[in-house]
Parts: sequence; C-alpha cells; structure tokens
Amino acid sequence: MTTYVFDIDGTISKNGLKVHPVICNRISELAEKSKVIFASARPVRDMLPMVSEALHSSIFIGCNGGMVWKSGKIILSHNLKSDFICRLLFTLNDLSIPYVLDGEWNYSVSIKPHPFHNYIRSLSDKEVPEKDILNEGITKVLILSGDHKQLILNRFLSDNVSVHTHRNDGFYDFTPEGNNKYKTIKELIGEEDFIAFGNDQNDFTMLQHAEVSVFVGDSSDFEGATYYTSTDYIPTLLNHIDKKNISKKEGSYGLL
Repeated sequence: MTTYVFDIDGTISKNGLKVHPVICNRISELAEKSKVIFASARPVRDMLPMVSEALHSSIFIGCNGGMVWKSGKIILSHNLKSDFICRLLFTLNDLSIPYVLDGEWNYSVSIKPHPFHNYIRSLSDKEVPEKDILNEGITKVLILSGDHKQLILNRFLSDNVSVHTHRNDGFYDFTPEGNNKYKTIKELIGEEDFIAFGNDQNDFTMLQHAEVSVFVGDSSDFEGATYYTSTDYIPTLLNHIDKKNISKKEGSYGLL
C-alpha cells in the first residue's frame, strides 16, 4: 500500500484557509487504496477542522512530530519539561512577546494579545487558563513574533529542545528534543517508502527521505525535490503521481 504524507499550511492549504474541497476529494479517493497521513506544525486539535470529515479517519501527526492521532484518539504525545517552560514563559512575558501554549487537546494564549489568538479561537473552543495547561503538560510553545529571537535561541537552545521556524509568517516554535515529522513517520510506517508533500523548513527532512517529494514553492527554497508545484495544481499532480505509481507496480517505469 502506498503512503502519502501531506503537510497542511502552505502546502494543501493557502493563507490558513480550510483545504479546498477539490483537494480533499482527491485525497479521499487516494485514501480508498492508500495510506494517508497529515503532518503539520499545528496540534491535531487545529488540524482536524482544516480537512473534510471524510478524511478524519486518516493518521494525523501534529506539533511537528510531537503527537499522533489515529482511530479517533491521540496515541503518542511528547511534553516539554516544566522547568524549561517556566523559564521560557518568564522571558517571553518579560519581553512582552505573544505566544500560544499547546497541550494534547487544550491550549492557552499569552496575556500579550496577537491576531493569531483569534484565528485559533475560530477553530477550537478548547482554550483554558494558563495554569491549567501548565498542569496538563505542554507539547509545543508557538512564539508569534521574531522580536528578540536570537536572544531567546541563545538562552534556550541548550535545553535539549527542537526549534522549528515557519517560513511564511516568521513564527517559530519549541517542541521536545528530536521531534520532527520524519522521525514520527518512521515510527508509524517503518522502512516503507512514502510520497511527501511540503513547503517549509519543518518539511525538509521528510522530503529528503521520501521516495517521491513534492515541494510547494521554488527550487531556490528547497533543492532536490522530485516535483515543484503550487497548491492549486496539487490535484492534477496527484493524478500524475498515482498513475505513474500504478504503472511502476505493473512493471513499466517510463514517464507517463
């Protein structure tokens, strides 16, 4: 069975909008005969509303590999250490930098407001007070400003955490050390080949290890992809890849 892995924001979704029904329908058709995985920097809570309900039986990798949703429940989740969280939040609040704290399902936002807070609220009603999510455990800290970024990185990169920078909006996030989409994909499918779609730095490792890699963007941003495309062209490209994959299984390796 062929495995397809899709990043969401900037790949199959544009400008934070829900994935277009045409793309959802084409992926749903693939899911009838292939394994479909969605892999995002978003927590699973904010991934599910982005795609049609018909795709909710797929596997969802959230928080850049830090959590996995399968068969209607979270089956994997990694939390940041509480000491790191306390020191980071002290620094962010002292510098008046806005942020989002993600737990397995709930979230909390900084006292410092940011328009992205309202975007998250439009997707989910799972906002809780900060003290509650600190008790629950935090899977990701999303920082909504590039102000003082180098100072923060210099201060906290020695804490055995992973940092992921978002190319399109300038946000960045902290997750537990070693979290990345490719590592979690391997935990789920082992040494099986997969076809990956992505557009950002947090997708680079999975794209580099994919049998077929599709980059939404230009080769100047990521070298070595099998295909370069735009979001609008993804359904057409999926048709091409699917046909080529069928041809390969039947023993024909020529370009279609």
